[in-house]
Amino acid sequence: MNKRIKQIGFIAFIAVIIALTLTACDNPTGGQPLPPAYILTGGSGAFTATSPTGTVLAEDQTMLNVIAAIREHADGEDIHIQFGSSEQTLNTAGGTDNMGISITFNTTNGPWGHITLRGSITGNSGPTPGNAVISVANDISITSTANISTNRPGFSLANSANLTITGGTISSGQTIVVHNSTGLLTISGGILSSTATNGTIRLQNTGTGSKMIMSGGTVRHTISNNPGYEIYAIGVQSNHEDAVIISGGTVGSMTGEHGGAITEYPNMAIYSTGTGGITIRGNALITSANNSTSGGTIRLNNSAGGTLTVQSGTVRNTNTGSNARSITRANPANNTVTLTIPPAVIQPAFAP
Repeated sequence: MNKRIKQIGFIAFIAVIIALTLTACDNPTGGQPLPPAYILTGGSGAFTATSPTGTVLAEDQTMLNVIAAIREHADGEDIHIQFGSSEQTLNTAGGTDNMGISITFNTTNGPWGHITLRGSITGNSGPTPGNAVISVANDISITSTANISTNRPGFSLANSANLTITGGTISSGQTIVVHNSTGLLTISGGILSSTATNGTIRLQNTGTGSKMIMSGGTVRHTISNNPGYEIYAIGVQSNHEDAVIISGGTVGSMTGEHGGAITEYPNMAIYSTGTGGITIRGNALITSANNSTSGGTIRLNNSAGGTLTVQSGTVRNTNTGSNARSITRANPANNTVTLTIPPAVIQPAFAP
C-alpha cells in the first residue's frame, strides 16, 4: 500500500514539473505566473472586454466603448491587457468608427495606471500616425510584449507618451513606431521589422533629455530593393548628447540570423537629421551593407549640429565596395564624432 502511494506521489510530482516547464516555455516572464489580464476579443467592428475575474464589461461594442469600459473598471490601477484569446489573434479591421481600426490609450476621459500589453493583434492601420493599430498619447505609460502587425501598409504604433517594448514581434509595411513627444521610447527586447523607406522607428520629437534608449531586441528593415532606415531621427532637436542611447541589441537589416546565410541590405541603419546626440555603448551591434560615400551605416545629416559617440559595441558595414563607409557626416566642423577604440569596433575605419 505504501509503495503504491509513493508511486502515485512520484507520478504527480513529475506531472507538476512538466506543467511548470510548459508554462515557462509559453510565458514571457520566464515561468513566473502572468498576472490576470483584461481580455479583448471579437472582430468586424464588434468587440468584447472581459475583466481579470471573468466579468464581461462590454459585449459586441465598438473598440472605443470596450477600451472605455476597461479604463473605468481599472480605476487607475496598473493592469495587463491581452489581445485575443490565448491561441487567437485579435483582428481590429473593419468597424464603423475610427476606433474600429485603431486602439487609442489616452487620458482624455480619465486616468490610466501603467498598462502592460500582451497577446497578438492585427489591423487595417491607416497612412497617418493617428490611424495606427495602437496609439498612445498624453500621460500614459505602456509596456508591450504583444505581437502587433498590420494587414496593409500603415503604422503599427504611434507614441506620444512613454512606451517600453520588452518582447513580441511588431511588423508593418510602414514605419513600426512613430515616436513624437517629449516622452521616452525604451526597447529591451522583441523584433521590430518593416519595409518602410522612412524608418522602422521614426523619432520626430523635441525637448531635452533622452528620447530613445535601446538595451536589447532587434530593429530591422527587410526588403532589399527598397532601401530605408532602421532608425530615422528626424528633427530630434534636443541638443542633448544622449538623445538616442543604444547599449545592446541589433540595429540593422539582417536576414537569416536564426539559421542559413546572413544577408544585409544596402540601407543606412541610423539616419539623423536632428541636432541631438547619438551614443553607442555596451554590446550594441549597428550594421548595414550600404555602399554610398554620403550614406554609411550611421549618417549625421544636419550640417548645423548632431553628434555621435561610440564608447563600445560595434558599428560595421559589410559591403566590400570602395564607397562603403561605417560613419558619415554632413559637416565635419559641426558633426562631432567621438570613438573609443578599443573597446569600440568600427569597420571599416572611420575616415574623418
